[in-house]
Amino acid sequence: MSKPKKDPQKSNIKDPSGNDKISESFEKPAIICSDIVKDYEIGDYIVRAIDDISLSINNGEFVVIRGPSGAGKTTLLNLIGGLDSPNNGTIFSLGIKISDLKEESLSTWRLINSGFVFQNYNLISTLTAEENIIFPINLSGVGLKMGRERAVSLLKKIGLNDRREHLPFQLSAGEQQRVAIARALANDPPIILADEPTANLDKKTSQIVRDLFKELKNAIKTIIIVTHDDYLIGLADKIIDFDDGKIVNEEITHKNKS
Repeated sequence: MSKPKKDPQKSNIKDPSGNDKISESFEKPAIICSDIVKDYEIGDYIVRAIDDISLSINNGEFVVIRGPSGAGKTTLLNLIGGLDSPNNGTIFSLGIKISDLKEESLSTWRLINSGFVFQNYNLISTLTAEENIIFPINLSGVGLKMGRERAVSLLKKIGLNDRREHLPFQLSAGEQQRVAIARALANDPPIILADEPTANLDKKTSQIVRDLFKELKNAIKTIIIVTHDDYLIGLADKIIDFDDGKIVNEEITHKNKS
C-alpha cells in the first residue's frame, strides 16, 4: 500500500494551543497516519498491537474498520482519535500533529474535534442523561444555559427527552447508547469515532442507532467505525480490513457517494 504524503492539511478547526481558527480549507485528508506503531508491555512481554501502518481518511468520509477480535481495531481507533499515542510514527488530524501533543493539549483537542461512541457507553454513573451531555459542553467553555439547550435538543433528536433526568442505571442498554451518541455530538465535532456501536443492542434499537449514523453521514461528518454491522458497512465509503495489527485490505466504494 502506498504511503500518504506527510504534509499536514489546513482546515476549519481550532488548535489546542489557543491559536485562531485556520481559515483555509483544502481538499486533503482529515487524518493522515504514517508508519505508526503501538506496543504494550504485558509482564515480561511486549505485544505489538499496531504494526507499522499508514493510512489516510478524507474529510467527510465514512470509514469502517473490521476484523477479528484482538486484531488491534480498537487500539487503532484510539490512536486516530487521540485517546492514545503511538510509540513510533506520526498522526495528523485536521492539520495538527496530534501524535506529538502533550496530554493537556490532547484533551483539549479531543474535546473540540473528536466525538467518541464506546461499545460499553462509558456514561458517568452519577450524572443524569442530560448532565452527561452537558458535561463536555461545559468543559469546552459554553455556559450552563446554552449547554442545557443543546443537551435538550440532542435528547429530543434521539427520542429520549422524557428520560433526561434518568441516571444511566435507570436506562436500557439502547437508551444508554443513544445518550452516548448524543454526548459524542455535544460539541458538534468534525470527527466521530465509534467502537461497535450496535454490538450490545436489540434489533429495534440497533436500527435507531444506524439511522443516527446515516444522518451523520449525510451531514458530511468524518466517521470512523469499528463494526461488523452489515447496515453500517453498507454506508461505508471505505472499508479497512484489519488483522494482527496490520491493514490487510482497503476497499473504496463509490456507491454511497452523492
